[in-house]
Amino acid sequence: MPEQLLTAFTYIKRGFYTGIGFSVGVAPLLIIGLFFVKAKSVSPQSIFNKAIDVLITRDEVLSDQMPPNFLTGNNPYINSAYSFPNLPNEVAVHTANDLVKAVAIANTNGGNTLIILESGTYTLKRTLDIRADHIILRSSTGRPEDVIIQGTGMSKRAKVKNLIRVIGKHFVLSGITLQKSGHHLIQVAGEHNADNPVIRDCILLDAYQQMVKVSYDMESKPEISSDFGLIENCTFTYTAGIGPNYYIGGIDAHGSNGWLVRGNKFKDIASPSGQIAEHAIHFWNNTHNNIIENNLIENSDRGIGFGLGAKYNNMVYSNLGGIIRNNTIIHTDSDDPFADTGIALERSPQTIVSNNHIWLGHNYQRAIEYRFPLTKNVLIKGNITNKAISSRNGGEAEVEGNRTDAKLEDILEHYINTNKK
Repeated sequence: MPEQLLTAFTYIKRGFYTGIGFSVGVAPLLIIGLFFVKAKSVSPQSIFNKAIDVLITRDEVLSDQMPPNFLTGNNPYINSAYSFPNLPNEVAVHTANDLVKAVAIANTNGGNTLIILESGTYTLKRTLDIRADHIILRSSTGRPEDVIIQGTGMSKRAKVKNLIRVIGKHFVLSGITLQKSGHHLIQVAGEHNADNPVIRDCILLDAYQQMVKVSYDMESKPEISSDFGLIENCTFTYTAGIGPNYYIGGIDAHGSNGWLVRGNKFKDIASPSGQIAEHAIHFWNNTHNNIIENNLIENSDRGIGFGLGAKYNNMVYSNLGGIIRNNTIIHTDSDDPFADTGIALERSPQTIVSNNHIWLGHNYQRAIEYRFPLTKNVLIKGNITNKAISSRNGGEAEVEGNRTDAKLEDILEHYINTNKK
């Protein structure tokens, strides 16, 4: 049997430590895996990935104590491309006033509206609130350079704090640039159950705080969260080459479940002073079963984070499960004063970190780190880095098949070769 398949199913078996027997959980999967090994059209790597996908959707693998917002199931776009739904209402807009009016009408009429933005710059005077379900904001050309939605500036004194706030389900933002916000470029209100948001083919620039924020009321409504979101093929960056303060991040998601973040580029999510910036991609506070794959992260203080060290009321896990795979993380900017690790797991059990490529040109000693005793039953496999992969503060993981002697040119060549159209 291929070594990758043995490893995958060994890991699944270990996940059944809570009492579900081998015959109930692992044996059927093993039989299925053996069947596919014999099929010439299926590679050992695809079997390994399929085993992982099964792992993160099974209640039995996880602890008896679940987060209050725990859900099973996979994001619908894990194995398929996104396609726009057909909505009964459609309107084209040319100015910021047209856009505000179109959103207000869609909210009043129950959503189900495609709003097409013609090329131009749309300067908002207040936050655009998406309250109804199935509202799509889409550029007419599909090119984010052609349509810009912006606030009044990237400053804590800016009048427009969030450019867009999403309360409704199934919101889509596609082919649009967002820039210059006093807080976030877009906030998805998980506390209002804003499920299935999609942000794709967009450019996100110059937010004074985190660019995409997924909020969550863990104190009052811990059972409600934003689930099954998709962020893909977007660019997140600061045009000055560094952030305006330390309280910034690319994607900062709380309580989120089943999200898929793939094929994005993050650059210069870095603090200029004070203390370290948030991660380029961060999921924490009862998050679980999220997949972060095929992203490029450049010159950002921290690359990808699952969980955080702090413990709050109603927090069972900072993060539970999920996969971080096939990402490229590079740091070559010596002017970033707080450059740190590439991938960090903190209070994040049952997580898989596989096949990532990391090269860090600064003094921080670890490329991948797993922290605190709650971080256990973790698999870290097949990663290539130029720094150590190691535990901090009692974290445990199965670490195998990794390399820590990577050269920058090898990492760059791998990224180019795997992203050729």
